[in-house]
Amino acid sequence: MLDQSIADIAAKPEIDRATAPLYRVLYDGQCEICQACVAWLKILDHGNKTVPLPISAEVLTGVDSRLRLDECLRQLHVVTPKGEILVAWDAVARLARLFPPTWVIGTLGEWSPFRNIGRLFYGFVARNRYSLSKCRGGACRVAKPQAVKRQARLGAFWSCYTLGFFIRLPLVLWAGISAFSPEHIIGGSTY
Repeated sequence: MLDQSIADIAAKPEIDRATAPLYRVLYDGQCEICQACVAWLKILDHGNKTVPLPISAEVLTGVDSRLRLDECLRQLHVVTPKGEILVAWDAVARLARLFPPTWVIGTLGEWSPFRNIGRLFYGFVARNRYSLSKCRGGACRVAKPQAVKRQARLGAFWSCYTLGFFIRLPLVLWAGISAFSPEHIIGGSTY
């Protein structure tokens, strides 16, 4: 990713937009699914086209005054280099189009009926994810943990936890396989 700090990018969106056309990806830093998807985004983004920003009132103010905290916590928001705000499945599809391995998914995801299917699936995941997030453990800085604990269903917990696990699983397996590749073993060290 870029060498600039998150605060610098959020504080100077106009300057950064002119020098480096970035897609600002606003995600819930407390969410298992969001964290897993950002891990994939970092792996795919070899050209530094995106900058993931965990949601906070300060970041939102610095990125774009049209962004609202509660709306951003409910669904993924992406601010394009041209200042367009994409939300939910439309944001996912646009991000997917940025990278060769996911380009087909993004292209199909912008056409009906695939767009409608994507929106339905995204809507289901977003509803469960938002009702739970990691606020269940009281670690959240942006929501009221007690309210989340009262409203979250056990099914939401397990669906979010499981989906986050399976989204990360290929990355974990690849890291494990890479750690024990022949180059590492032949070199005399397994680290």
